[in-house]
Amino acid sequence: MHDIGIIGAGPAGYVAAIKAAQNGLSVVLFEKNLIGGTCLNKGCIPTKTMLHACNVYNEIKNSAKLGITAENVNIDFEKIQERQRNVTEKIRKSLTSLIKSYGIEIVEEYAFIDSAHVIKTSANEYEVKNIIIATGSKPNRIKINGNYAPDFVITSDDILEINTLPKTVLILGSGAIGIEWARILSAFGCKVIITEILDSIFPVADYEVSERIARIFKRNRIDFYTGTSVTEINDKTVTLSNGRIIECDKILLGAGRIPDIDFGKYSSNIKINKYIETDGTFKTNIDNIFAIGDVNGYSLLAHSASKQAEQVIDYILGKEYKPTDKNLIPSVIYGSPEIAFIGKTEQFLKKENIEYKKGFFPISALGRAYAEDKIEGFIKILSSKNGQILGAHIISQEASAMIEQIAIAMTNKITADNLLNVVFAHPTYSEGIAESLLALDNKAVNLPKMQQ
Repeated sequence: MHDIGIIGAGPAGYVAAIKAAQNGLSVVLFEKNLIGGTCLNKGCIPTKTMLHACNVYNEIKNSAKLGITAENVNIDFEKIQERQRNVTEKIRKSLTSLIKSYGIEIVEEYAFIDSAHVIKTSANEYEVKNIIIATGSKPNRIKINGNYAPDFVITSDDILEINTLPKTVLILGSGAIGIEWARILSAFGCKVIITEILDSIFPVADYEVSERIARIFKRNRIDFYTGTSVTEINDKTVTLSNGRIIECDKILLGAGRIPDIDFGKYSSNIKINKYIETDGTFKTNIDNIFAIGDVNGYSLLAHSASKQAEQVIDYILGKEYKPTDKNLIPSVIYGSPEIAFIGKTEQFLKKENIEYKKGFFPISALGRAYAEDKIEGFIKILSSKNGQILGAHIISQEASAMIEQIAIAMTNKITADNLLNVVFAHPTYSEGIAESLLALDNKAVNLPKMQQ
């Protein structure tokens, strides 16, 4: 009998397996598709590899103003796709070796829960003391009625398999998936159109982030329609609810992800309300069965899944741990510039009548940004009246790194004044953190004096 059986080898599953093995527990890890899960194989890594390619392409295209001339700059999309697959494969092989180095048994088959202590595959059964469900999520394949070819409507998984760039793409949804793919495809020269059923682009974001994304999209000739859905498709002709008719080569579903809860007949014994219901210890309604990562719906982010993996093993081992406050989990939308945020939005604070201060600093006021010709964006910090940081919203180069500075401060309850005791190196983008903290009291050094 194994101490733990884990179904799913994504960021939740494999981190839990390694953490358990490091603490002397015997582990069997099941994966029906590819080791590394969605993040490694269909999400984080492939898209970042492609983003790197399009960023290099655009840097070269726009290098003349830096005194560098390049001619005949072209895209070989098939080679770009080949590279992202090779990168993914190399990491997957390395990850598999890493897992095996801890003596973890890997079973690359579909596995299902047969009873509270038995996991089965087509050929074998495994007795386990505890079960961790880490099956992750899958693209939300929303139904679209109409007359069109099967490969006309694709998901973020499917697009990684095409080798020819579509000329025109309609993206449904402006969440993280929709925005990231819009930036990738537009940078490669595709005509991109986005529809969003809600009233703003990236509606979960702080309103100033949403407004700035809209401005960036307009400048990059990415069309978008808010409060809009698809009403009819006829071949490659798409009619929108606002009456517009669009001709496109592909429709990309960017409307989020849904939990993958295909783990066998025993699932009927586990409480599921769209996501698997868990308590603060990630325990389901069955004492020895836990669910972590996207499948429990707490936070559909790879880094959140990995943290949950550490915490659930601590719980199983009888160790004390502090559950992560969802408010302290940073989010990043990659591209150029990056978008990152943590904590409360300004509209939330207004709606809840919470008193706050706002520090806003434009990236264009940073010397480093001018030197690198990356002046788009801002850093916005929200704090309580006594200086406790409530949230931060950043559009900038290196936003993914800067948001961690705020995450560290918020997690450790470091006030704005205390964070200002840090010496921020010059010239850096991180100087903008200090300036936005000073701006909470209208004392930013590199902004003009505010008129009273």
